[in-house]
Amino acid sequence: MRPAIIHTTLFSLLVTRPTGRSVRTNVERQIAAAGRTVLAVLDMRDVPLIDFSCADEIVAKLVLLASDASPQRWFVLFRGIGERHLGPIETALSRQGLAAAAESAEGQPLLLGALDPGAVAVWREIWTLGRTRASPLATRLQLPVDRVEGMLEELVTRALVIRDGNRYVSLGRAFQDADPPPAEDRGER
Repeated sequence: MRPAIIHTTLFSLLVTRPTGRSVRTNVERQIAAAGRTVLAVLDMRDVPLIDFSCADEIVAKLVLLASDASPQRWFVLFRGIGERHLGPIETALSRQGLAAAAESAEGQPLLLGALDPGAVAVWREIWTLGRTRASPLATRLQLPVDRVEGMLEELVTRALVIRDGNRYVSLGRAFQDADPPPAEDRGER
């Protein structure tokens, strides 16, 4: 399963609830218009500041909606997360018991918010592998398969991992697979 990608780059200070609501509403409209499974990627590299109200309006509400059992499945990946973003985002997610998949500005995987430590370990392994099945993952983590399957289901329900048949795919891999390489990498100019 290859989700449609909606890539949004944010460029401004995100410091008021109305601004956050406007950004979130725009992303929700794009997701609804896709009409199929979507991976919404919000790039925050050029956001110098996000306050708690915007983190709540954008990050927490999008994560909450993504984990909702709606007919159209969608996922959210936050990219370009810097130290300046962590406090407000972690607070907004933790207040509601939510977790979000992210990448740091340097491209390192981040799992933000509230999640069981075992599920965090499973998420990190999937991120490293890109895609896997439950059994090899259980072997790598030296855990019983049924326990790993339970954690995988939690990650899928919380929209932190994509299930593709009996395989599980990290949001980072889904994004990489959807991105065509730059023209110079394909020998084009």
